[in-house]
Amino acid sequence: MTTKTFLVVGSTGLVGEMVVKHLALEGNKVKALSRNNLSSSDPLVENIKVDFDRLDLYQEHFKQVDGVYICLGTTISKAGSEEAFKRVDIDYCLETAKQALNAGVKNLSLITSVGADSSSSNFYLRTKGIVENKISQLGFSSLSIHRPGLLIGPRKEMRLAEFLGQKIYPLINLFLLGNLSKFKCIKAEVLARAMIKYSGLEQGTHYYFYNDFIEKGSN
Repeated sequence: MTTKTFLVVGSTGLVGEMVVKHLALEGNKVKALSRNNLSSSDPLVENIKVDFDRLDLYQEHFKQVDGVYICLGTTISKAGSEEAFKRVDIDYCLETAKQALNAGVKNLSLITSVGADSSSSNFYLRTKGIVENKISQLGFSSLSIHRPGLLIGPRKEMRLAEFLGQKIYPLINLFLLGNLSKFKCIKAEVLARAMIKYSGLEQGTHYYFYNDFIEKGSN
């Protein structure tokens, strides 16, 4: 079996770290782009520290990869302002996608959020919707957009609402039935495994939600 190579951007975050881990467990080579050092010591994982304001300097790393995973994201409190938040969640993600497309990458996977809508009055959801729209216009052969609810897992930094959600998410999920199921909390590891399985699976742009993650990521 031919070894594949994948590139993960935002590889030190909650989901990105899981994507790196499971890609390597499946025997793939992984180029992990981040600002910081990875915790992984797997020989299949290459840690590439980058300046996201100058991604054009790292074009060589986007070449000859079988797929790119964009797992970038921040919070307004961490970023410091709405403008700084948009720089990460729109500008960096969009530039990553452009670099991938220019390098001939066919399959791109992106994490946004359930409720993402470029016309939303909610700043966070509007930002996620805008980046979806911008990247979907680039013309990838296969674009997988993943819209999870609250992510469950060992975060390095956690806001109060996230902390409470992590504690009571099984109870929350019990009440989210039918059309509301897409808002269910999802374990980051389950999402990561699903992202890997959906990468390049379908041509065109496809959106995936909680039930899709459970179907592909729980086994």
